[in-house]
Amino acid sequence: MEIEESGISFIFRNDRVVKFDDSEFYRRYFNCLPHSKGVDFICESEGKRALIEVKNCRGHEAENVWRIGTDNAKRDVITPSPGDERESLDIEMSLKAAMTIACLCGALSKGSGCFHAGKLSELCRPLGAGGEPLYIILFLEGDFFFETRSKKMIMDRLQTSIRKKLSWLNCSVSVMDSSTYKKKFFTIRQNQAESC
Repeated sequence: MEIEESGISFIFRNDRVVKFDDSEFYRRYFNCLPHSKGVDFICESEGKRALIEVKNCRGHEAENVWRIGTDNAKRDVITPSPGDERESLDIEMSLKAAMTIACLCGALSKGSGCFHAGKLSELCRPLGAGGEPLYIILFLEGDFFFETRSKKMIMDRLQTSIRKKLSWLNCSVSVMDSSTYKKKFFTIRQNQAESC
């Protein structure tokens, strides 16, 4: 299955994948919650489940540089555009993962009583059994680097911060880009640049 997000085509094998914010349950029920948000994809592959968020900042790095600092630290140094209420990527990813899990639990609780909950509750059900960690993936595309920090260092720092914020969850956190992803859940094809 191939799904486009932010100008990148994500190719999933014959696995189960849901474009989360396009799911009927998210749009009809969970989106009624003010400030609701969620990851881009929920995927199951070979018994492993992943929450995947895509941020394609290629060509828009300068306007998003404040988002790669952890804990909104760069907000005090680099002023975002007026009306830009976004968080640094570590906070945004952690909140999206937590809210996605809340939505999955809601879908599971509605279960057979709600037609639109079916696909999401199927993906969620095994999470309650424990064992295999949930994979949390931030796919960050863009040329972010400084004289003092490489992109790998930036991604490692974001990964550590997200892992800390999600320490309440049995999860494995990865921040990756087109040159570092391991093709475990998907492969990609670049289409066009879009802003994150």
